[in-house]
Amino acid sequence: MPWNKRTLALPASPPSVRLARDWVTGVLVDIGRPELAESARLAVSELVTNAILHADPPMTVHVRGTVEHPRIEVTDQSLVPPLQRHSADDIDVDDEFSWSTVGRGLDLVASYALRWGADIDARGSGKVVWFEPATEPRETPTEGALFDLDEVMAERGEVPLDRSEMASVTLLNMPVELFAHLRQHFNELGRELRLLALTDPEEYPLAVEFAEVYLQVEHERRHVTGLELLDEAMESGAESVDLTYLAPPSAPGSMGRL
Repeated sequence: MPWNKRTLALPASPPSVRLARDWVTGVLVDIGRPELAESARLAVSELVTNAILHADPPMTVHVRGTVEHPRIEVTDQSLVPPLQRHSADDIDVDDEFSWSTVGRGLDLVASYALRWGADIDARGSGKVVWFEPATEPRETPTEGALFDLDEVMAERGEVPLDRSEMASVTLLNMPVELFAHLRQHFNELGRELRLLALTDPEEYPLAVEFAEVYLQVEHERRHVTGLELLDEAMESGAESVDLTYLAPPSAPGSMGRL
């Protein structure tokens, strides 16, 4: 499946719930997975509703992953992670009305998903809440997986490099818009392959390897100095910029592994 082609932009208004529900159903039918449509409809309805009520626009819905493991994502610009409220034992997982009235939308997602979670990235796409729909409701809701890039970087505990060890790089007439698209694509690709690795590491060994390389590249990127001019050029809408920056000497080797 062309994961970067299945995208729907949504206005922050109530009609977006039905729009997202019908669109996701159509995509799943189109890729030959109609048996997942009902679970996906229920779960994406809750995620879009939560985004409208509690998150920051713009919002988008994506269908990514593979035909064997399709994944629905809802993105917004909020950096507040979703909170799962555990439902009472007497909640009927087949009763959509009972879920909506008690306000336990994430428990519904957890009951209709093989796996689900959220990614938080202050420098990337904001928040992405995702799930892989199940064919039928689970008796025990699955726990969500929260990935916060800043926290992961802090947990790695790598010592910052000395400035004298950095390599100087000069780029003349760097196309600003091209770099902005490249940065966005790299972040999305990193998340995509990391989630594939989470889905089935034995089936996607290259995704497992890439996920680790991605974190190494991110670690090195956070030690780069001198990219402020590029960020300013992106904000001002400049077409090109001349850059001279310092990067860790290991950065070219890490990028070469991608």
